Amino acid sequence: MENQQLNQTRYESAKEHVNKVRKFAVSVLVFCLFFVIFNGNDIFRYNDFNFGFGDVSLLFWIWGIILVVKAVKLFIFDERWERKSIDKILKDK
Repeated sequence: MENQQLNQTRYESAKEHVNKVRKFAVSVLVFCLFFVIFNGNDIFRYNDFNFGFGDVSLLFWIWGIILVVKAVKLFIFDERWERKSIDKILKDK
């Protein structure tokens, strides 16, 4: 019984993680589409892909930074990292 409950909890956790990854992938796709729409003219006209701070809108820099933070949170500081940190703290006490 307990094993079944543990498997159900893991399944729900994995399902939630997959949904977060899917939402993140959609966010990255939307970012790329908007970036190409707003900056594609310069890219194709000058045949140059310059990412200088002054060449790209501040909105895209902020949006990109938010996406990077989400990626780090989603792929690096995930549930396994959290579980390891909790286990380590409990083991030390």
